Amino acid sequence: MDKLRALRYFLKVAQTENFTGAAKAFGVPASSISRRIQDLEKELGVELFFRSTRVVRLTALGTLYYDHVQAAVKAIDHGDEIVSQKSKVPTGTLRITAMPGYGKVRLLPVLEKFRALYPQIILDVELTDQVADMAQSQADIAIRASANLPERSVARRLSGNRFILMASPDYLQRQGTPSSLRELLGHPALIYRGPNGILLWQAQIDHIWQELQMSPTFISNDGSALLEAAVAGQGVALLPEWGIAKELEDKSLVEIALKDATVSVTRALDSGIFLLYNRPKYSVNRVKVAVEFLVTHLTV
Repeated sequence: MDKLRALRYFLKVAQTENFTGAAKAFGVPASSISRRIQDLEKELGVELFFRSTRVVRLTALGTLYYDHVQAAVKAIDHGDEIVSQKSKVPTGTLRITAMPGYGKVRLLPVLEKFRALYPQIILDVELTDQVADMAQSQADIAIRASANLPERSVARRLSGNRFILMASPDYLQRQGTPSSLRELLGHPALIYRGPNGILLWQAQIDHIWQELQMSPTFISNDGSALLEAAVAGQGVALLPEWGIAKELEDKSLVEIALKDATVSVTRALDSGIFLLYNRPKYSVNRVKVAVEFLVTHLTV
């Protein structure tokens, strides 16, 4: 019996809970998957799966075996990949996940330059607000805003993540410029909706935080849509400093400074934008060159 192949089949069936799905993933008949796992069960002397006409799921011993085997097979795959890199030219698929707003404004333009420099690397980019555990994720690199960094990942700081209270000159001319928190509460707000709901604004007054009850005029999970609404004079917005360089320069948006409060979307004022990766993956050529390229071109 090819033990390693049997283990790969076992892991895939456990993940898909389906022999047919595992067979499609490997491009082999479902009967081959079934026979390999039967051989594995015979060798171990235990049943790894409960089988029925509708579902295939792990037994208690199968779950225990899965937890131990998964890490071992992953380590073997990683070792194979490192040793097989006979050329200095980075190749293969590079998986990157990033916040949508930052991804569109900062990451994707830089990746165009990266693709021109490393044409043999296939980029698989996912823009999402969902935060995945890097230890379990298939992503090689993640870009996230955070003040609490994961312990098991390497974190490289790219920039701060300060949010600025902004509005268009036209809006401020029509509605007036708020100079205090009390005045701000009377203005329509452009609010971001994250994966866990509306991102409520927070105000710090004399080192004490309070949640603001703003009157939203537009809510969206698309940061670029909020930016466009702000430029169009539809209300006040809290926008990340890294995403409004052009608008500040051409004065299509101006900063609003309150005399009695600091307003933010988070109470963690030390939050930053970080590039994250797991240390073992850094030894893979494509991951290493991508990390260094992105840190060089995105750090401000």
